[in-house]
Amino acid sequence: MTPPDVSVVIPVYNSVSYVDDAIQSVVDQTIAATRVEILVVDDGSTDGSGAVIAQRAAVDSRIRVITQKNSGTPGGARNPALDIACGAFVFFLDSDDLLAPEALEAMVDVAIAEESDVVLGKIASSDHRPVPSSMFKRTNLDADLVKDRVFNTLGPTKLIRRDIIERLRLRFPTDQTVGEDEPFMAAVYLNARKISVLADRDYYIVQYRHDGGNMTLTKRNSASHALVAQRVASVIETYTEPGDFRDGLLRRPFDRPLARALDPRWLKMSETEQTALAADLRSTIGHLYTDGLRRLLRAETQIKLDLLTAGELDALATYIAFLNDGVEKPILWENGDFRMRLPETVSALTDPSLRVVPAPPITCRLEDVSVNGKAVTVSASVTIPLLAAEPDAIFVRARLRGAHDVLDFTETSRDSGSTTAPFFVVATGVEMPRGIWDLFVVVRFGDEETERRLGADRSRTIEPDGVSNADDAPEAKDRVLAYFTQGRGNLSVDCGAILHKQFALARVAGLTLDEDGRGIVLVETTRAPRPADEYFCYVDGVPQHGGRRLLPATQLGERLVGLRLPEAAEVDGATLTITALLGGVKTSLPITATDYWNARAAGFELSPGKAGRVTVVLDEKTRAAQRKRSRTVQWHRLRSSRAAQAVRRTPVLGRAADRIARGTWRRAS
Repeated sequence: MTPPDVSVVIPVYNSVSYVDDAIQSVVDQTIAATRVEILVVDDGSTDGSGAVIAQRAAVDSRIRVITQKNSGTPGGARNPALDIACGAFVFFLDSDDLLAPEALEAMVDVAIAEESDVVLGKIASSDHRPVPSSMFKRTNLDADLVKDRVFNTLGPTKLIRRDIIERLRLRFPTDQTVGEDEPFMAAVYLNARKISVLADRDYYIVQYRHDGGNMTLTKRNSASHALVAQRVASVIETYTEPGDFRDGLLRRPFDRPLARALDPRWLKMSETEQTALAADLRSTIGHLYTDGLRRLLRAETQIKLDLLTAGELDALATYIAFLNDGVEKPILWENGDFRMRLPETVSALTDPSLRVVPAPPITCRLEDVSVNGKAVTVSASVTIPLLAAEPDAIFVRARLRGAHDVLDFTETSRDSGSTTAPFFVVATGVEMPRGIWDLFVVVRFGDEETERRLGADRSRTIEPDGVSNADDAPEAKDRVLAYFTQGRGNLSVDCGAILHKQFALARVAGLTLDEDGRGIVLVETTRAPRPADEYFCYVDGVPQHGGRRLLPATQLGERLVGLRLPEAAEVDGATLTITALLGGVKTSLPITATDYWNARAAGFELSPGKAGRVTVVLDEKTRAAQRKRSRTVQWHRLRSSRAAQAVRRTPVLGRAADRIARGTWRRAS
């Protein structure tokens, strides 16, 4: 018989709730049945998994079952399947995971067409838990182990050409319960002629078991992590030459499992155990800790390994405990550099250059912005959560777009707050020359400055349309508009109408009523109305109808529009303010001519206030009509409900309900 294209290996131990779905996900694959064999290894299950496997094998001749005593490790369950596999390729599927539809066919076809020795299909999880993802940014049919981050995933759930496994006589270690797949896959990668990555869709679905039975979630001690690092590093040494490529690969075992071996788990060992494990690490992989590799590792890992290789185990334990305590502000500003905080005993044994770190992350939030004449005032909060120091200066800077000109705002106040609170800065700018200016927050330490663009993160109280001096009706050369850029929404200032040329003015010409008795504000503009023009009403004092509301606008003349005010009954007692957004520039529209308002015909008054605001006040007749309408609306809602239907079936209550709807109900005295 012609050998199959792929042997799917499924190791099973006590997976009765999952294994049937795992096998079904293989059976449902679109690849031709003759191209697949399914090798299921029952590794001494005691929960009924064996019966599920037997039922599957009885109806599908492709399923070959191996039953054995429990080996205690995933490798001990995979190796027997490798001994009998016939496929040109092997794919390892864990018994609690799933293959996505069409996954096998796509991977096998790519492997054959591209002559690939390994094919990685994008991994997903059933409940959105983290899975390897850095190597799946794009489909790459000829991927590089280091540059394309393929070496970041050393799990076996990949399509592998079986010839590599047999030629190298590869088998999984049987003395590791977790991490046994990493040296196996490292050897496969390093002997593969070509590796392909498929990221166009999900191929493999990881399922996290409700019983916590996933082997990868098993708690592990320092020795277990150290063993993984030693074995992966040994494989890398076997199949590579000293140099940058080897160092790039060694970064993974040194900065992951070895770094985990030197975390708080290390402190749970006795001093004798620590001494023995440290000696073992120095003798097996200490010579691989070269200057080239050292430069690639995180600073914390470098410090730990420096202390380990120097035999300074007391200092190593002190440093691990120091990190485990959680330093609230781990970065200092000292002697012109940002430096990690370290215990004194550790600092004395550590290369001073290791303590130097990049500038800590800085975030800024725009709290307020205003324009007074031609000056812009900005309030911002600045947060540096990792820094145990106060900057030498924090201020706002305007940078002329397309040029090198900068203008630093005058800092009028600064509140550093507590040790955990943000820094608050209020800055007033001088009159800016004509141009487009982008605004930044600048944080200065000594001679080092860090700029952060201002505006994308801002207070919700700031108007999205920005602020300007348009209410002063300035000439074009004196117009100042602080606005937010499209996309990122950063704060910029347009001085002299460079971008916002369609600067139009508007004023309230009067008030009138439409045919339905609703209030209309007549607005004159300095140019013809345009579709992009918008008018807003700000409603204050009525919580259920508060906030900013877009006013319907109707063109009534060449430069005249009518704005329909909100329903008076809805905003009884509210204060109204109107603004116009013309050509991207917001201007205020003081409501005037209230002396001529026909309150009797409208049924409500517009009481004038400061800055062109008006308050809506209903007369008693309109209020009574509103209450009646409200009762009627409530009743109709009641009638439409199931409860109302039950009431209607009771004659006495039904007649009473009708009287309520007609407004004829009298409350009993």
